[in-house]
Amino acid sequence: MPNLNFSLANALYIHLPFCSSKCPYCDFYSVKYSKQRVDLYWFALFMELEELSQKVNNNLLQTIYIGGGTPSLVEPFYIRELIKKIKKKFKLIPTAEITVEVNPASINEEKIIGLKRAGVNRLSVGIQSFNDQHLYFLGRKSSSEKNKEILTLIDQYFDNYSADLIFALPGQSLNEFADDLETMLSFKPPHISLYNLEIHENTPFYKRYHSGELKLPSEELDAEMYELAVDNLKAADYQHYEISNFSQRGYRARHNYLYWLFEPYLALGPGAAAFDGSCRSQNIADLNQYLDHYNPQKRSFKELISEGAADNSNLFPPNIESKIRTLNCLEPKEKMAEYSFLALRTAQGLFYHKFYRQFKVGVKKVFKEEIEELKSKQLIKEGNERIYLTERGKELANEVFLKFLLD
Repeated sequence: MPNLNFSLANALYIHLPFCSSKCPYCDFYSVKYSKQRVDLYWFALFMELEELSQKVNNNLLQTIYIGGGTPSLVEPFYIRELIKKIKKKFKLIPTAEITVEVNPASINEEKIIGLKRAGVNRLSVGIQSFNDQHLYFLGRKSSSEKNKEILTLIDQYFDNYSADLIFALPGQSLNEFADDLETMLSFKPPHISLYNLEIHENTPFYKRYHSGELKLPSEELDAEMYELAVDNLKAADYQHYEISNFSQRGYRARHNYLYWLFEPYLALGPGAAAFDGSCRSQNIADLNQYLDHYNPQKRSFKELISEGAADNSNLFPPNIESKIRTLNCLEPKEKMAEYSFLALRTAQGLFYHKFYRQFKVGVKKVFKEEIEELKSKQLIKEGNERIYLTERGKELANEVFLKFLLD
C-alpha cells in the first residue's frame, strides 16, 4: 500500500470482476466467469484483505459494498467467508450496511437465501428495464417476467434493496419508459436508482455510436423522461436525495452517500479504487496480474477453508508492498472542485460552512465566477448559506460539474 492515511475510512468496496458476458454499455472491469477463477481469486482477495487490515489499524466500518462484474454469479459460500473474514479484521458497527449487486439472470431463491444467511442485508438489483426488446439491446440475459419474478422473491427475504432502471435508450419512447416506471413502482422497492444511457469509451456501444449506427434520443426527450420519473416518484412518496437516486424514508444508500460526502473509503480487487481524502489508489484492472501478485502459487481457496487455515497468519506475509497500484494525489483546487460537485449531486447541495471547515477558505473566494455564471443560467440556486441544483440543473448536471473542474 502506498503511503496513504486511511485512519478515517469507514466504508469498504470489493470488486468481483466476473460476468457471464459483457454488457455492451458497461465500462467496469470484468472477465469471463468460471468456478476455478473465482476460487483462485478468493484466495488472492483474502491476501489483499490481510494486507489492507495491517495498514489501516482495524477501522470501524459502517458499510461494505460488493460490486462488479456480477457478484450474484458467485456462490454465497464465498460471500459468507469473505464477510466472516472482514468481521475478524475490522470492527463493524451493529447496523452496518452490507450490499451485494445482483443480476436477475444469475440469481434465484436459493442464492437469495444464501446471501441473507451470509450476512448480507441489502441487495442492489440490476433490473434496467421491463421491456424485452430493450433488455436484449442492453445485452441483458434476463426477461421482463424474470425481472418481476426476482423482485417478488427479493421482497420476501430482504427489507432493504435497490432496483436500477436505465432510460433514454435508442428508440425508446416516453410511453415505454412510463411503462417501465409504472411496473417498477408496482413493486414498491425501498430504493430506486435511475440512469440515462451513457456512452463510455472502450465499449461496443461507443464504436456503434461514433460510427453513426447508434442514435440516442434527443436531449428534450431525455429531459422529459427524467422529469416524468421525478414527478411520479415524488407522487409515490420517494425522496429525491441525489440526482439519480430515490428512496423511501430511511432507505438511502449509505455506502454511496459516503462517496458524495467526499469521505475516505477502502477498496479491494482488480480495478478497485480507494480514497483517503487526498489521494486515490487504484488496483490494476487485470485479474491475471492480480493473481500473480496475491496468489502466485495458485492456491485453492476452498482447500484453504477445508484445512481450517484461513486465519493462519503464516499464509499472509506481513508488510506486503504492493506493486499493482497506481497513486493519484489531488491538487488543492482539484479537491475543492470534487468536493463541490459531489455535494451538488445531493438534494442538500453545497453548504458554505462545511466547505470552509474542510478547506479553511470560502467557497465564493475559490469559485465566485463559476457560481455567478451558473446562477445566471438558472442551473443552481443560492439560499440559507448553500448552493444547490435547480430542476434544470439536475438535467444538465454534467455542465454544472464541468464548471468546477475546468479553470
